[in-house]
Amino acid sequence: MSFPFPSAKPRKLGYQPVEVDEFIAEARAQYNNHLDGADLEIRTREFALIKGGYSVSAVDAALDRLEESFAVRRNENLLKQVGHEALLERANHIRVALVGRLERPKKHRFNSTGFVLRGYSKKEVDNFLAVVENHIETRSSLSLDAVRKVLFTAKRGGYAENQVDAFIDRVIELLQIEKVL
Repeated sequence: MSFPFPSAKPRKLGYQPVEVDEFIAEARAQYNNHLDGADLEIRTREFALIKGGYSVSAVDAALDRLEESFAVRRNENLLKQVGHEALLERANHIRVALVGRLERPKKHRFNSTGFVLRGYSKKEVDNFLAVVENHIETRSSLSLDAVRKVLFTAKRGGYAENQVDAFIDRVIELLQIEKVL
């Protein structure tokens, strides 16, 4: 079954249509069967790139919407199963973990890659962390889409990407829970 994603230009790289179609079909089946999609690993899903494949931006946007649909379902089910207080406790547990990282001194919040390897720009990550910290402290608006799409420049001696990415995943989880509460 094919899904209506636009194709990249013939000489431009895009996602392998067969892989995308198979994944979307699997996700659709799980959603229709009222599963929570936890085993789909949507955020880390990778597809092969081929010339003239599906538009990367269109597929990525669809994956963001798909992830959000499953997250809402998962959190609403959790709310029904364990109640408001337990879900609020989960959100607070995530906040505590995030604040622990935020309280570290700037430029030392994550492991450094050292001078030889590249990592995320410490300055850019620290600026992003200030926005997250403001949200946690004041409950100011923080767009889930902006967090998902945040990009950092690669720099020698930057922050270890895997640690920053894990932190961002926790911020996303917090924002998804806050939507339900």
